[in-house]
Amino acid sequence: MLCAPSLLDPAAEELKLADVNGRPTAVDVARTARTLLGERFDSGSFMYVLMRAYDVEYHAACEAFRWQGFGDGPLSDDALETLLAPWLTAR
Repeated sequence: MLCAPSLLDPAAEELKLADVNGRPTAVDVARTARTLLGERFDSGSFMYVLMRAYDVEYHAACEAFRWQGFGDGPLSDDALETLLAPWLTAR
């Protein structure tokens, strides 16, 4: 589903403001994004809000959608944490 940025920006802003015990984990961020996006959740919308909320680089955002929590992806929880750490710790 293709959504205009104006429809995704509120979810990106909420994701940025979501505080999960101080510093969010990548797994918490991914789950929160999926919840916030609801029926608009897909690889494109997830990548957009991740890049918008945390300034995640495009290729890392693409890779993050391969997380096992979204289905049969090969990316483990630990690998997702490692992948997104540079942006989540910079917060």
